[in-house]
Amino acid sequence: MMINDTIVAPATNIQTQAISLIRVSGEDAFKIVNKLFKKPLQNIRGVEFKKLIFENEIIDEVVIVKFISPNSFTGEDVIEINCHGSVLIVNKIISILIILGARMALKGEFTQRAFVGGRINLIQAEAINDLIAAENDFAMKVSLRNLDAKKNNELLEIKNELLEIISKIQVSIDYPDYDDVENSTTNDYLHHFDKIQKSISNILKLSKIANKSFNGIPTAIIGETNVGKSSLLNFLLNEDKAIVSSIKGTTRDILEGKINLNNLTLNLIDTAGIRKTKNEIEKIGIEKSLLQIEKAELILFVIDATKYNDVDNNLLAKIKNKPHVIILNKKDLITEQEIQKIKLKYGDVVFISIINNDIGNLLDVVEDKFNFLNLKIDDQPILANANQIGQLEILMKQLEIADLNLKNNFSIDIIAIDLQNAWNTLNNLIGETYDEEILDNIFRKYCLGK
Repeated sequence: MMINDTIVAPATNIQTQAISLIRVSGEDAFKIVNKLFKKPLQNIRGVEFKKLIFENEIIDEVVIVKFISPNSFTGEDVIEINCHGSVLIVNKIISILIILGARMALKGEFTQRAFVGGRINLIQAEAINDLIAAENDFAMKVSLRNLDAKKNNELLEIKNELLEIISKIQVSIDYPDYDDVENSTTNDYLHHFDKIQKSISNILKLSKIANKSFNGIPTAIIGETNVGKSSLLNFLLNEDKAIVSSIKGTTRDILEGKINLNNLTLNLIDTAGIRKTKNEIEKIGIEKSLLQIEKAELILFVIDATKYNDVDNNLLAKIKNKPHVIILNKKDLITEQEIQKIKLKYGDVVFISIINNDIGNLLDVVEDKFNFLNLKIDDQPILANANQIGQLEILMKQLEIADLNLKNNFSIDIIAIDLQNAWNTLNNLIGETYDEEILDNIFRKYCLGK
């Protein structure tokens, strides 16, 4: 990345709309943009209304918002051009700005410049992308929380604790006879290790739970043939994705879809009806269904309410140790007396009637299975994306190695190397040190103009 270039990109989608936003950032932002006006912009923070002119032709009437270095998102001079939302106009303005000396920004380059310039740390930077990609309320709240650097102070406390241990060990190595340095014992170090590992373990646990909200819960819809599994999938997705018929064994392969609830996302998987069959193709579909039971983190077990006494007990046994919801479809075909019998047989169940577009309180019951709002997201860091969780797991493993080596009386020099590895990983997580190629890869996942 050529950090000294002045960059330009659309900050809104290029499509026909009322208003579009074009962002310019860099030390030559004013110099380049001023070539489009008869009277140059005032070099102060504020808003101006201008006619944008190029080669004596009026291109558009625009509203200019100016941010002066260092008080901008990137830390550079930033000019935002609010123009009319014509695809032709937006592309033309961007093309002209490139002709005049700007460069088209890479994906995520504005955020990357904010990070490189010290305006935000890497956790904040990744929170921006997480916020843009958020598909439910909980993911949005966690992302917004991580935009505030103060919310991640516990990671800095861990870093300070780790620095204290490394410093003591290094002094004991370099100056073994230095009387003024506290002579820490193995138990002192183990106490520090235990404190740090408990903090990281808790952050890691909460982060993995939150990650489920971000990426979606693998949810298998299972049951015997003709109980309404595919109909339920279609209803939840609000589209005719699965073929529905009265012929047993219609669904023979895996069908997938996604729905966003208030605080979580479900990655739905419709499976073939499970039954005994001689059809070889259907058998393959049934084997896939059984495999999905193992892989799923939530089971929606659909039963035909008119045949509730005929349910395969082996299927019930397979799901009992997994989060699951037992769903009785076709409630419109049974009596209140039968409903009470079903409740006595199965306990907490959800009664639905897909044919009547009635799924009762199914979605509320599902959300209760994964109540992310019970997480105290204001109390400590929650790093919900896969890259951050991966870094935390590496850090935890490195500390466990240091802890084990210390207990096994390894040389203090070895412990120092173990802790230095952990220190480097923590700095990578926060973004205080990072391989440039990896950093580029992180920001290239962002959308253009951000």
